Amino acid sequence: MRHDNGMELDALMNERGIGALIVPMHEAVHPAFRWMTRGAKVTKGYAVKVAGKEPLLIAYPMEREEAAASGVATKLIHDFDHERIFRNATSTPAAYGEFFDRVLRDSGVDGVVAFVGNIPFQLYLPVTGELEQRGWRVHRGAGEDLIQLARKTKAPWEVEAIRSVGERTEQVVDGVRALLREAEGGRAMRIGDLKAFISSEIARRGMVEDHETIVSQGRDAGVPHSRGDAAAPLRLSVPLVVDMFPVDKTTGYFFDLTRTFCIGRVPDELRLVHTRVKDAFFAAAEAMKPGTPASSYQALVCDRFEADGYATLRSNPATHEGYVHSLGHGVGLEIHEKPFFALTPLNRDMIEEGDVLTIEPGLYFPDREIGVRIEDTFVVRADGVETLARSSRELEP
Repeated sequence: MRHDNGMELDALMNERGIGALIVPMHEAVHPAFRWMTRGAKVTKGYAVKVAGKEPLLIAYPMEREEAAASGVATKLIHDFDHERIFRNATSTPAAYGEFFDRVLRDSGVDGVVAFVGNIPFQLYLPVTGELEQRGWRVHRGAGEDLIQLARKTKAPWEVEAIRSVGERTEQVVDGVRALLREAEGGRAMRIGDLKAFISSEIARRGMVEDHETIVSQGRDAGVPHSRGDAAAPLRLSVPLVVDMFPVDKTTGYFFDLTRTFCIGRVPDELRLVHTRVKDAFFAAAEAMKPGTPASSYQALVCDRFEADGYATLRSNPATHEGYVHSLGHGVGLEIHEKPFFALTPLNRDMIEEGDVLTIEPGLYFPDREIGVRIEDTFVVRADGVETLARSSRELEP
């Protein structure tokens, strides 16, 4: 794994006067560490990025070979007197404070230091205090993740990694369609049968379910993130929402796709709701261009749905019916990352060439057993957006 946004990260650091980023990883790999270390297969370590320099990976001796295989410059914890520090320290935060102090001085850091990534709050809050007692200034920021900002736009190889996950996801969808046609022909099936098939096929294709795949019907389909009732028999003439968001085991890149199906006769009301969601989906995709505010497309879809007489979060923030979520989100090493589409003053995200994002409008009426969502993953090009999905968006499987 490599990343091509190092210069952008340097610019973000320089704008904020940050001399170094420390990206710890304790047991569970997270996107910031994966990106910074090119996917190093270690269970614990520290990535240090000094402004204007390549990252440094600090590894534990048992994982020295795996760390070196990443291609990132590597040192071991004992190069910084780790054993003595942790043996003699009065507390764990004090030990980390002294350890990071040694790392920063050895790296020639001058200026402010920032911690980035998914780190144990209860440990790193006192660690920052320990560093400040040693004369370091620690960047508090405004809740932003500099590495997520740096990796917002994707390099061509990242787009292809995401496209690969999408192609395999579509193969799983093909299998779901075949099963639904069998159910339409009379084969008894439960929601859990579909879930088991999807899980097996995702794993067989070198992917992982980061969270349980959404397979929900009827009233459950009217609650956007209901995972569905595995014990329920598959029913005719109600919507079935299938939302897959697998991640590649090796690269760590996600894909996101939702289709709404109906087996048997399609009720007129469901057909109307599906048509309006599909129209909103295409309207947003056709309008989207780089250099525009992401929130403007949420507004566009709200305009359409409100004109059709449906509630939206803009017209009624407390609604549980109608359009009850945002238009989409970025996709990459996280399933939800920038850009975001929320209609809030704090959201200043722009659509940029190279963004990979979802467009996923939906309408939901749980008491009427209706829920419809259509979602593709797109890449933003200079003249618009290109879908990375291929499958039909129609109700019929």
